[in-house]
Amino acid sequence: MPVLTLASSKGGCGKTTIATSLAAVLAADGVDVALLDADPNGGAYRWATATYTGPKVASYAEPDKDRLADLLPVLADRHAVLIADTAGFGNLAATICMLGADAILIPVSPGEGDVIEARKTVSFVEGLARTARRPIPARIVLNRIRKGTTLSRHTLSELEALSLPRLQTAISEAVAYGELGFSGALPMTGPATAEIAGLVAELRNHGWLPPVYVNA
Repeated sequence: MPVLTLASSKGGCGKTTIATSLAAVLAADGVDVALLDADPNGGAYRWATATYTGPKVASYAEPDKDRLADLLPVLADRHAVLIADTAGFGNLAATICMLGADAILIPVSPGEGDVIEARKTVSFVEGLARTARRPIPARIVLNRIRKGTTLSRHTLSELEALSLPRLQTAISEAVAYGELGFSGALPMTGPATAEIAGLVAELRNHGWLPPVYVNA
C-alpha cells in the first residue's frame, strides 16, 4: 500500500504538522492510515498516542535504522496508507524512509534556508532513485504561506527559478495547524481542513493515494 514520506534536511519546515494533518483527515474519511515516526524527537508519535482524539490512527515510533528497515515494509503491507515522518537532519533512518516511499513530500516554509535545503533534498532523492533503479517522485509542499506577502512570493519565485517540482496545493499559516498539537484534531470546517483535503485530492490524482479507500 502507498507509503508517503515527509522529508527535508532542514528542521522546523513543517514535516510533522503535514504528516499529522494528513493522518487526521484520512482517518476521518475512514482510511486505515498509520504514522511511522522515524524522528528521535517523536513528535508525530506523541501526537497520535497522547493528543489525537479522532478516528483511529495506528502509530509507530522507530528511529533505529536497523529495526526501521525491517519494520517499514511490514507496516506498508499492514495498512492502507503509511505516512512516515523523518528527522530534520540527514540520517540513515530518513534515508530508509525515502527509499521505501512511493512518494516524498518536502515541506518548504518561506525563507532562503528552506529553499536551499529543499534543493539538497530533491538532489538526494534523485540520487537514491538512481541507486534503487526505480522512480522515487518527490514534490515540494509550500508551507506556512501568507498569500500576498513579499517573502512568500519570493520563495515561490526561487523554487521556480531552480525548477524544483512542487505540488499546487499550498498550506497556509492557519492557527488550526498549531492547535492540532493541543486539541488533537483539525476542525471540521475552515481553511486548514480545505487545504489538507486539497492536498489529499492532489496526491490521489498523482496516484500516490488509492482512489478508493478500503479498510484493511
